[in-house]
Amino acid sequence: MYNAGLWITNSTAVSLVIERWLATKRSATYEEESVMLGVFLAALQFVIAAIPLSVLYSKIQFDGVVMYYCVTAQASLPYVGQMSAVVGFVFQISARFSFHYLYRQNKHNRESIQHSTLSNRYQLEQNMSSISCLKTFANISTTFIVIYNVCYITLMYLAASLEPYQYFGILEINLAFPTYAIISIMVLSRSMKKIRKRIGITLVGHLNTSNNYYHDNFKRQIA
Repeated sequence: MYNAGLWITNSTAVSLVIERWLATKRSATYEEESVMLGVFLAALQFVIAAIPLSVLYSKIQFDGVVMYYCVTAQASLPYVGQMSAVVGFVFQISARFSFHYLYRQNKHNRESIQHSTLSNRYQLEQNMSSISCLKTFANISTTFIVIYNVCYITLMYLAASLEPYQYFGILEINLAFPTYAIISIMVLSRSMKKIRKRIGITLVGHLNTSNNYYHDNFKRQIA
């Protein structure tokens, strides 16, 4: 379950980056996209997670074996744990830079569509708000994955010099997924509150703007 949770977490970044990239490239028509796009990206997430898990567990025999604690490894792939850690790290770092790039791209687009339709501007603002939250999520995930992977790889190299109870105890402490989930929810909730507050301030600013400004924009749109 730990491995499944780890890989589902890692693969989430891939689907989210693709979804926000499409939202950025098709900002004018993204609201009209089919819901099948979301279904496809959700399926893609599980497919990406299933590939390394299938490699890891393909030759493991569980039937008729009593295991009070199970750490899976294959003799033919002795460094699969380290490779998984590196791949997970690359996923999260790539997502972090991708979200940063997409945010800057949307910010640039916002400056260039000041006279576009209200729907397009609203979609762009929503996209920027979503990416801002996802950047926070990527920062949390990257921090957790880095700490987890560094500790895990270090533990793998020191495993031979540790007693079994020491090894399993340290491994269990390192698998802090519930703590990671709780912290993620708290931080993302706070980030969303800040975004809502900023949107409210922006809305008040628009309400206080002179009507002549909107009339001028409307004339430019129909010109």
